[in-house]
Amino acid sequence: MKKRLMLACALLWAGANASAPRPLTPAPETGRFSMSSYLGKQPLLAWCDAPRRVLALLQYGIPAETAQATPPNGELYEWPKTAAGLGKIQVSEVQLGAPDPGAGQIYTPLKLTSGPRKGQSGYVHTSNIENTNDPAYRMTKTGEFKLGNDVYKCRYVKDAAFIGVTRKRTVIIWDNGKTATYATRNFDGSAGVYVTGGRRIPPGMEGGTHYEFSAPGGITYYVNIDANGPKTGASVIVRQDGHLEPGQPFLAYSVSLPKK
Repeated sequence: MKKRLMLACALLWAGANASAPRPLTPAPETGRFSMSSYLGKQPLLAWCDAPRRVLALLQYGIPAETAQATPPNGELYEWPKTAAGLGKIQVSEVQLGAPDPGAGQIYTPLKLTSGPRKGQSGYVHTSNIENTNDPAYRMTKTGEFKLGNDVYKCRYVKDAAFIGVTRKRTVIIWDNGKTATYATRNFDGSAGVYVTGGRRIPPGMEGGTHYEFSAPGGITYYVNIDANGPKTGASVIVRQDGHLEPGQPFLAYSVSLPKK
């Protein structure tokens, strides 16, 4: 009787432990860079520089684990691209679901609960292979946004140190640790610029990341990231023939810095 009781207790203990959830141990980060994305000064879950649109997804709550109705836990910002620049912003509340990883892909489901797209469902597609955990990548890939029947493919530059959008153009910076390169892609279809031989400027008292690029015609481009302290936004300033033009803030951007 005693032996049967001990065996029953042992089986109950084993069953309880087999069914109990086990904490997941994250894979060690082996990448060389740390990437962050922002909407102005707010951290972003993901954003997308698509051919016809710029989209930015802000998460401010825990993803829903079930299909039952839950309060919105994020916001989606959209700007259409026009020849005159980015059009009127469109903001929708979003209900984000739990990410679904598999076979190198991560799909984060979402449902729009307000705005012109109210009731539409979709997802954000990112990669768990092409990301900063791999030393070969400086940027983590956001592949596409799907909203209802619309699919927006996102620009991806795996070795960029910075990519961001102002109201008029996309700006990309490459930095090999010695020199930097600055390139733009204008929304009006006009030719952008491509400037090599730039440099990273030592930070001021407030810190941040700063670049300077000198182009023909007496033009200098300055890109300032977190110039007024952490998470204070980014902007580009142009100096031409000694005249300093007003700064152009980046609406959405990603920056990737070497790990310390």
